[in-house]
Amino acid sequence: MVKKLNKIVGAAMGTLLTLSLCANTVPKAGTAGTPVSASTLNADGRISVKEAEAPTAPKSDEMAAYLFVHFIGGESNAKEEQIYFSVSKNGTSWNTLNDGEEPIVESNVGEKGVRDPHIIRSPQGDKFYMIATDLSIYNIGGDWGGSQTNGSQSIVIWESTDLVNWSEPRLRKIARDNATCTWAPESIYDEEREAYMVFWASKTKEDWTHRIYRCYTTDFDTFTEPEVYMESDVSLIDTTFIKEGDTYYRFTKNEARTFVYMEKSKSLSGDFEAVRTYTLNGESHTNYGGYEGPTVYKLNGENKWCLLLDNYGKSAGYKPFVTDDISKGRFTSASAFNFGGVRFRHGTVMPITQAEYDALVAAYPFTGSEPEEPETGELVYALDFEENLTPSTGTLAAVGSEGLEYGDGVNGGKAVKLTDNHFVSVTGAEGADSPLKGLTSFTVSFAAKTSGQSWLFFAAANNNEQKWQSEKYIGLLAKDNGSLEAERYLSDNSARPAAAAGSYTKDEWTHYAIVYRSGSTSLYVNGVLAQKVNSKVNLSEMLGATPVIQLGRANWGANGEYSNALMDSFKIHNYALGEEEVTALHKSVMGIA
Repeated sequence: MVKKLNKIVGAAMGTLLTLSLCANTVPKAGTAGTPVSASTLNADGRISVKEAEAPTAPKSDEMAAYLFVHFIGGESNAKEEQIYFSVSKNGTSWNTLNDGEEPIVESNVGEKGVRDPHIIRSPQGDKFYMIATDLSIYNIGGDWGGSQTNGSQSIVIWESTDLVNWSEPRLRKIARDNATCTWAPESIYDEEREAYMVFWASKTKEDWTHRIYRCYTTDFDTFTEPEVYMESDVSLIDTTFIKEGDTYYRFTKNEARTFVYMEKSKSLSGDFEAVRTYTLNGESHTNYGGYEGPTVYKLNGENKWCLLLDNYGKSAGYKPFVTDDISKGRFTSASAFNFGGVRFRHGTVMPITQAEYDALVAAYPFTGSEPEEPETGELVYALDFEENLTPSTGTLAAVGSEGLEYGDGVNGGKAVKLTDNHFVSVTGAEGADSPLKGLTSFTVSFAAKTSGQSWLFFAAANNNEQKWQSEKYIGLLAKDNGSLEAERYLSDNSARPAAAAGSYTKDEWTHYAIVYRSGSTSLYVNGVLAQKVNSKVNLSEMLGATPVIQLGRANWGANGEYSNALMDSFKIHNYALGEEEVTALHKSVMGIA
């Protein structure tokens, strides 16, 4: 089910704070000649406010999930430059609400498109403000030059009390009169000034250099006059913050060299200094060009921070980096992330409560968001590899490649050696149906000791060679770096669907179970769920009437992609095992009491 965008709650909601206003005026964008009073700072740098009674904001230990607001794609249509919501329970595996088929919030003001959305929760916790760049590259015919020399001086603003129902969009001019664009606006609550600091990148006609500007607001309706916040001898864009303890960490893109750098300060208005230990994969950040749109957040309940960088140089969307010490900023690539096959573009991640997560999913469901009912069935095929390929359950004989050998098994007995060009094939044929034929859900499991990159399990409709971006198969790939990908691909020259990810330890016996349902794939490693991803791929359509199963090989190129592993106790159940059943199966195969 797809629900069409914002549930409008009418006019902008009343503010909690009362501003002291001066006689200066700022033109309201989109309504020429209509003035909007501008907030002013007192001598101590604060906006005069009177706080109303308001609920207390949720504490960090109440946060149970995450909301990612972003846009998508590559400007191929107008709908991609609107605001999409994605949610996650663990901060690494994301599901896009409405399955990414419809945005949650759209702009019908200004340039009628928005990019770079940012969301913030009020200090009282009872309101959310979302702002975005007033820009549609699609609507201006891909004119990136014009977007910088004749762009909007306004931002687009929405507000909500529950994340589900949003106000109508409104334009507010915040940039200088001579600004030629207003890019990537963000906000942060400045405790020293008791107001929101709104900041963005603008060029001006004097030297055509991007600087970071800022202004202040208490209601996202009226704003102080803009002032230069950051400038350099090169253009700067895409600034974002995270606060940890009493320190603000700031990430900004150097537009000339296209890398993102990191700084720190005790005050938003103080002097920032470079974080000298900041690295990406042990290398200087200057080696990572082609990245922009940083967003950074802390994982709930963990001393771990994630930095997402938009790899626009390769049109690859966000690449995740993680660190366990934000003060040092030593980030490493994270392989366990997936974005559900959607190309996320410049946005913001915000922690949310379980109730907020549930309300969003109820309002804008995604595939697999409905509770999964327990299934029942039976073991339909098993290979024990006792120096032969005769199935202990099922009738379809497996076939080994020439020279196939056996080694010591996981729990006594023998295991098959899947090395070099040696593999096992279970191929359905007329009169001898494949054990996967016609199944809409099933579970594949086995134990393996892997020494390097290996295709452990692979299944497809036939033995035809797979082609990149037109793939049609399922399988488990163990990579040489210790990561796992349970792939489920039915590609059509678009983004690959997400793979369920995990990790393994080389040269140790490990039990794997891959649970396939009509709308999801779950990867279990040693009886524990590594990751579940949602999928729209119809399994019976993908695998056809007589699916081919291969152990130790995949149909990639003339030589395939072979393996370096031992395998024992291969099983197929004709239903989706539950977590307790997977745990029991793991203990049985591995000989754990």
